[in-house]
Amino acid sequence: MGGLLYKDFVSVNRISKVKLTWLLAVLTVFYIALRMAFPGTADIKAFLAENEDGQAVNLIDSFFLIALGLFMVGILGLMNGWVARIVEIDDKNKIRGYISALPLGKNAYIASKYIFMAVSAYVFMSISYIWSISCVAFCREGMIADAAQILGGFIPVFAGFSLFLAAIELPLFILLGKEKAMLIKVAFIMLIAFGIIGFLFFGDLSWVDRHVNIAAFVKWCEKYRMEVAIVSLLSPLVVMILYYGSYRITCYFAGRRKANAKHFLKCLPTTCR
Repeated sequence: MGGLLYKDFVSVNRISKVKLTWLLAVLTVFYIALRMAFPGTADIKAFLAENEDGQAVNLIDSFFLIALGLFMVGILGLMNGWVARIVEIDDKNKIRGYISALPLGKNAYIASKYIFMAVSAYVFMSISYIWSISCVAFCREGMIADAAQILGGFIPVFAGFSLFLAAIELPLFILLGKEKAMLIKVAFIMLIAFGIIGFLFFGDLSWVDRHVNIAAFVKWCEKYRMEVAIVSLLSPLVVMILYYGSYRITCYFAGRRKANAKHFLKCLPTTCR
């Protein structure tokens, strides 16, 4: 199992000609160094402003908060592309046939994919917490600091959502192959895109102005801080149950397909085998 996990790690540990592990390490150290060099408590007049409530806002804090949000979204997109990557390389190198000849459990290949994505989500969640702690520790007290704390509280939700997407995509890519699974994925994304475009052209855009308010959302989260924390902590547990259910479903259908293939070969005449 360890060899299968390492194989998947090598498959994704490179973006163009840069190793992902080194890139994450450099970005994390760079972010922490900049955060320490430019704390939000520094009274730099060029970066000070006031919000609608008259509170002092340091634009430096806003920059680091946006960087934290972009990092979390980028990690989510990165993990979403890994499912296709690890299955594509296995199909290209005919790894599945080689693994079936090894003395491993019948579901070892499928389990390795699910374990790899779960471990990746945990590692990225830990790195995101490092970014979040660095952002909050040097923030000026006020709305930006509250927003940074709330965003940090949603890190488990982001990790759970990445596993939720993996729980949907892994059965498709493992059972159907990359080409068919990508067709389904692209069709679903296009459906969402057409829905958004339709709303922009024919929907009530004033609804967005009335209901999408970041400051109001921050105040709402502060009011129900305990409830938000409970949901944030419990959501990964719920997703893990769904994730395990996805694994069992994938193993069941993979076993059925293998059994049907063996039955088909037995039914063939000896000369056709």
